This record gives sequence, C-alpha cells and structure tokens, in this order.
Amino acid sequence: MREKMKVFGIPLGVMVLFVAALFVHQLFLVKELPQPDWSRSLPLDITAEEKPQVFQNNEELYVSSEGQVHALTITDELTVSNEKRIDTKITRGYPFWTDGKQVIYYKNGNLVLTLNQKDEILSKEITGLGTGTDKIYFWKKEKLFQYGLKEGSIDEVYTFQSEISDIHIEADGTSVIQVKKDDTHDSVYYMDEKGEVTEKPFMIVNTAPNKKMDGLTFKAEDGELNVLYNEKSRTQGTLSYNVYKVQAPLQELGASILTGSKLEFVNKSTGEKLVSPGGVQFVKLGGEDSILFTSEGQQVGDNSSIRLYSAPFEDADTLEGTSLNTTKHVTYFPVQLTDESLVWFNYDGGTYELYGASQNEQVVSESTEWSGRSVREALNNGVLMMFSSIVTTLTSFYWFLPSLFLLILLYIFRPNVFEKDGISWAEYASIIIFLLMPITYTSKAMNPYFYQVAPEYFVFPGSSYALLLLLSVITWVIWKKGRDPEWGSFAGAFYFMGIYVLFYITSIGPYIFNLF
Repeated sequence: MREKMKVFGIPLGVMVLFVAALFVHQLFLVKELPQPDWSRSLPLDITAEEKPQVFQNNEELYVSSEGQVHALTITDELTVSNEKRIDTKITRGYPFWTDGKQVIYYKNGNLVLTLNQKDEILSKEITGLGTGTDKIYFWKKEKLFQYGLKEGSIDEVYTFQSEISDIHIEADGTSVIQVKKDDTHDSVYYMDEKGEVTEKPFMIVNTAPNKKMDGLTFKAEDGELNVLYNEKSRTQGTLSYNVYKVQAPLQELGASILTGSKLEFVNKSTGEKLVSPGGVQFVKLGGEDSILFTSEGQQVGDNSSIRLYSAPFEDADTLEGTSLNTTKHVTYFPVQLTDESLVWFNYDGGTYELYGASQNEQVVSESTEWSGRSVREALNNGVLMMFSSIVTTLTSFYWFLPSLFLLILLYIFRPNVFEKDGISWAEYASIIIFLLMPITYTSKAMNPYFYQVAPEYFVFPGSSYALLLLLSVITWVIWKKGRDPEWGSFAGAFYFMGIYVLFYITSIGPYIFNLF
C-alpha cells in the first residue's frame, strides 16, 4: 500500500494542488474590475422573455416587452428605485416615444397615442416612425412629417424623390435619413436641427439581404459630421460584421457621394484584434468623445459571447477598445444613463436580463464582493479551462515519439541494455530527449492568450523556460522516489513522461487554449 502511495499518491497530490491553485485564481479573477475605474456588471433584477425595445427620457429608462412598457428609475447606486408599468402593447420592430404618461407608437399602419389606456389615432396610413428624446418623425412613403409634442400638431417637413426607409435622430434634433435608392441600396441625407435637408445624398448604404447596414450613429460638431455605421454581410453561409466611418464638413454634404472607411478595433489590454464589432454609438465618457460598441469576448468562459467595449474616438482607422462589462452572453441595447453609468440587456439564449456598470465609487466597491453568482462563475470557468487543457494532451502526444522510437530501436538491436539491474542509460537518455520536446512547444503555448489569463506567478521574464525547468525538477524528484525498482526501462520512462504531461496539463495547460 505504501509503495502504491509513492507511485501514484504523490503525483496525484501535486496535481490536486495545481487544480486547486487554478480554482483559487479564478475566484480572485471574478473580483477583478473590467477596468480600474469601472464596476463589475451588476444585475438589476429586470428580466424579459421576448426581445425588449428600449427608450430613454426624463432620466428614466423605458422598456417595452411582453405587452407592457416598464418605466424604470435607476439610482446612482445602480438600483431600481421605482418601477411603473404602462399597459400598452408596442408593435415589435418599431420605435416608440413616452414620457411615462402618454405613449406614441406605430400600430396597424397608424400613428397612435395612448393615454390612460385610451387610444387616439394621430395620423393614418403611415409607413414608418422615428423617435428621439423630444422629436417624433413619421413618414408616408416619400413624405416626412413631424409631430409636435407640445402643440399636438403635425407638420410636413420634406418630400423626397422616393420612399423613406429609416431615420436616425440625435438629442439635438439633427437627423440622418435613409431613402430607398433601389432594391439593394439606400441614399442617405442629413437634416439639421432646423429641419433643413441636404438637397442631395452624401452617402450610399447597402440594404441587400446578404449585405446590409445594421445600425448607425452620428454626431455633428464644429462644422463637421462624423458617421459610424455597422454592416452585416453573409458570404457562403458565414456572417461577418464590420464598422465603417464617414467624415465630412457639414457645408460640403451632398457635393459628392462619400465612401466609408473600415474601422478596426483591437483589445487594448492584449493587442489582439476584436472580432465582429457592432452596435456602435457615440457617447461622452469622462468628458471625452468615445464610442460604445459590442464585439466577441476574448476572456476565459466567454464562449463566443458578445461583450460591451468603449474606445476613445480618434481620427484613426484603428481604435483601442476596453471591455466595460463582465457578463458572459450576448449584449443588447447598451444605454448610457449618466456620465458614469451604463445599462444593457444580457441575453443567455432564453432570457433577457438587465445589467449595469458604473464608475460610482460605492458601486465599484460593492461589485467586487463575492456572491453566489460570482463563485459559480469562478467554478464554471475553472471547469471549462480544465476541459480546454485536454487539447494540450492531444497536441503534446508527439513529445513521446522520439523517446519511444529510441527505446524500440534499442529493444530490437541492443536488448541486453534492458537486462541490467537498476535504471539503464537508455531510460535516462529517453527521459532527456523527452524533456527537450516541450521546448519546441513553448512558442505556441506561451501565446498572447496565455499572458492575458495566466496568474502573475506564471508570467515573468523567462517564465516560458523557467516553468518547464520547474516541472522537470518536480517530475524528476517524484520519478526517483516513486519509481518501482522492479520496473523495466519502458515502464520507468513512461512513468516519468506520464507524470510530466499530467503536471503540464493541470498547471500550464488550462491557460494555453480557449475553447469556450
């Protein structure tokens, strides 16, 4: 029994220590902030089974889902202090406007106002609707109208040459208007806060099913217009997402058709390219011009999740994004509540749940406290990383081959080598050859992902070779102490190699591959 403990018990005990260190590291990681001045993501206990629609007005957030409009008052401490419900069913896919009492929306081809559960048709046979904080535009094919909130009046704004497709409205009333050009393209016009529309379009966007614009944001400052828009395309069944930028002086809009330049985003903390950017919008963060956007997550357990990022807006084709949330699924409808707080919906495949993040010191502090949710997240991440480490086992299989080949050749041509008592020189030689093999793997193993997720005691100058040396020494000591004297060279050599690989996949291996 004691011999079996030496042979198997000691290696298993060391492996348990490595695995325990992995889980402890993950427990501390779930307390880390996404950025030094931003809190971790906090649930606001608001859920929806169907995809919600969001509108912000009067410092309240309005969420339309499942036949009701929920009015939420969210405090600086990221708690819902007041929740009211307006029993009005908003038509899915169309925007709406509300001040908490009256609701204006599209219904059965009409512009409808609901107040105290009574409906009033404001205009009939409309074909589209666009809403801003204090602006409501609707259209009837090529004719654009404005509904005056204070007067309750309807005024015709402009008549285009073809049917209007969509309108994007900023808080100051400036707008970008899409007008149908043909079956696969829209012309884009600019309208200032006074309702003056450029005579000619300034850009063309795609609207084909396999390549179309999927969201737009803009700002007009210091006499210049900046437009960012998302484009979704499908090629041979594969979806791709890109963001394009258009810049031009306001006075020159319509003089020519502008072409968007593609924006690239990289993860500021790792330098890796961010994939599938979308949902872009202009915001002010810390008083600086910034953009919010979503992109695939690159951390442990993200599992192709869509995270929320911010990037300073600069006159460049590549922007550095930093993650603002710690949720693990798909981010929808990010909204900036204040200069220091954001909310969004996290979709886990079945339910939409409202989350928030803040720069408020109290919120930042409270978000780092362990909870049942964070502990489960840490355990889940640890399990996923251990499964990912199985790939290390498969890719390290070739480490055995040179040693195995040597032992087989010696067994065929020099069998007397294995007949000596004790550990033969062939066993030593095969072990030394084996120890050289992981060095060939180092450049692939110690990749940017490794340096991003590995604990600090694994990442230091020369760590890639120091860690291999440390594992070699530990394995050598256990091999010398635990090797059964009655074993032959084959058994002894493979005992050493097996222990080494098991130590490798439980210590370094979980930080090499990210399969999830």
